[in-house]
Amino acid sequence: MTNYTSLQHTKWECKYHVVFIPKYRRKIGDRISRRCLHDSARSGYRTAASFVAHLRADMPSLLRQVYWASFANPCCSLFKPSYLNGPTVPDTCANGTSTYSPDSPYWWAKRVRLLCDLNYRALNPTVRGIFDLTEEWEFQLQSTYEAEALRLIQEGEQVAATELLQKFIDGNCARAEREYKLLNETVTTMLETVGIEYLYVDYLKGWTTKKNVPLPVQ
Repeated sequence: MTNYTSLQHTKWECKYHVVFIPKYRRKIGDRISRRCLHDSARSGYRTAASFVAHLRADMPSLLRQVYWASFANPCCSLFKPSYLNGPTVPDTCANGTSTYSPDSPYWWAKRVRLLCDLNYRALNPTVRGIFDLTEEWEFQLQSTYEAEALRLIQEGEQVAATELLQKFIDGNCARAEREYKLLNETVTTMLETVGIEYLYVDYLKGWTTKKNVPLPVQ
């Protein structure tokens, strides 16, 4: 296996784990499998993000495809739902560049993941505990919102159903932004107490310097 895969006129680096959930397989609310590959000086491979595609042929087009996506490694990131048709992701969740931006939820998520790498055993359980609760909250809301959206669709109220799902998406993204921003502060403070346990600090320092990510490494 190599870092890059090529065709005659195309070259790409695969950074996504993709999981498709057929109709009669595991419920999306069950614990999502988190198979992560973290940055390492010995390997160019890493998980940039992950998403789960929930495909439901028996649902109206508005509800047929649900995508649960994370900004970073799934073990220390939060899956957020979105729909292929109708609702859109808030602009704040699309605010990011190739280098660190202090007002970008994408980079807040990336920095949480980088902080976890510095002492995964001590820090990740706290991060994962918060995100597990949020994901369960999302799963419960999804059932409620989709049941109401389905009723509206059946009554011919397609626009109202779309607006309802947009409210669901906006609420999820707003909560995710708050939690990522808070974790950037709390995990940094925790790291001062537990210390760094990471073999590739020089490698991580070089990458974060290149990307202008403020990380407490000397």
